[in-house]
Amino acid sequence: MNQTITVSQETIEEILTRLDRLTREIKAIRTKLFEEEPPYGSDEWWEWSDKKSIEDYKKGRYTVIRSKKELNEFFSSLGK
Repeated sequence: MNQTITVSQETIEEILTRLDRLTREIKAIRTKLFEEEPPYGSDEWWEWSDKKSIEDYKKGRYTVIRSKKELNEFFSSLGK
């Protein structure tokens, strides 16, 4: 039996976009899972940690806290 369906170009593009996003997310997850973290506190670990911190900073993954009030709000939001 031969079964065929018709799909719009828009639907195909949406499916391909989602597949591309999922592929990138899986690649990022695999990178994190298989990344070797040096022994905590060693010189290699400090170099690795600094490198990761600089990458996070460049990608904008940080929080600016300007006052004690903002600090309290930040820590309060972590528990939610």
